[in-house]
Amino acid sequence: VKKLWENAEFMIKGYKALGFDIGATQTPIVPVIIGEDELCFRFWKELFDAGVYTNPVISPAVPQGMALLRTSYMATHSLEQLQRVLDIFEAAGKKLGII
Repeated sequence: VKKLWENAEFMIKGYKALGFDIGATQTPIVPVIIGEDELCFRFWKELFDAGVYTNPVISPAVPQGMALLRTSYMATHSLEQLQRVLDIFEAAGKKLGII
């Protein structure tokens, strides 16, 4: 359980440092708020093609304009894996103008 929370905190801090909006999450399930549905799907595809799987969540599951990617972490993720995810998020986020 301790390792799970260390990994979650690493990712929460990492997303915030990169400039992503993660809302007020305090769990190992971290939402990355993208905004518009189409942009969310474009970002999801960039991540998927780079080997990172997330779950897109669009309206009506969330309010219009609040589409997000649901990410989740496990205690078995290594710091190297988590850093790779942050690096891929950063590249895709910059490419699409999200960050």
